[in-house]
Amino acid sequence: MTDCPQDPLQTRFARVIAHIDANADRQMDLTELAGIAAYSPFHFHRQFAALFDMTATRYMRLVRMRRAAHSLLFRKNTSITDIAFDAGFENAESFSRAFRKLHDQSPSDFRSHPDWDNWQAPYEKLQHIRRNTMTGTESDNVTIIEFPETRTACMDHIGPPARIGETIQRFIAWRKAHHLHPSKHATFNIVWCNPEDTPADAFRMGLAVATDQDLTNEDREMGLTNITLPAGRYAKLRHTGSDQTLGDSALALYRDWLPQSGETPGDFPLIFQRIAFYPDVAEHEAITDILLPLA
Repeated sequence: MTDCPQDPLQTRFARVIAHIDANADRQMDLTELAGIAAYSPFHFHRQFAALFDMTATRYMRLVRMRRAAHSLLFRKNTSITDIAFDAGFENAESFSRAFRKLHDQSPSDFRSHPDWDNWQAPYEKLQHIRRNTMTGTESDNVTIIEFPETRTACMDHIGPPARIGETIQRFIAWRKAHHLHPSKHATFNIVWCNPEDTPADAFRMGLAVATDQDLTNEDREMGLTNITLPAGRYAKLRHTGSDQTLGDSALALYRDWLPQSGETPGDFPLIFQRIAFYPDVAEHEAITDILLPLA
């Protein structure tokens, strides 16, 4: 076992959560996970369930299925068979049975007609566990950068946060049609409001791509607008990992860094710059730079 049994129990099992998230693409047995926790393999599975109200096996399965769901919705060119293999299933049939049990839809039906209001409901407990075990983002990781003026095409999502995936689909399709690949054109979210204190119908999030292309009337009818991200000094905090804890990292920027920095926020919303995209990379490898404009 890992030689750190003196660590608090929550800390030891938080390492297990981080280890599963970082290795979800391979099989892990309970003996390996017990070693990460420096815990007896005879009792590990019961202690994990007691702490998280879920077995370790169930947690691993949900991590893989969540990535599969994202791939079905946002990576249309990836076959269901490939998604099944990536989720650790031997064939598409067994994947389909497990997926239907979780979402009450087959993978193909889910891909074509998702229940946007509820599609993330099976994974809410993952978010609860991750938020309660995340180690936090250190304020000394914040840097001050000079951000250049950046012209973007932006599609706003306005309405319940649960339905933002529907807008993301339309935005991805528009980007592809205009040859604005993420490798050459930076991707941003403009955080117009806080979802936790905004009525669902009033929630607004901008999906933006850096481009100098002029918008056509057809583009504008689709909801695209030109928004220029202002040049200036920004505080940058890099968040690596799941979007399920991105809000906590943003909160840490305001709570821990801003009060002791002597800085004042500028007159533009918070920006998320997407650097590495889930599900193209594993969830623990996704990278988002949180950019806070400064006065």
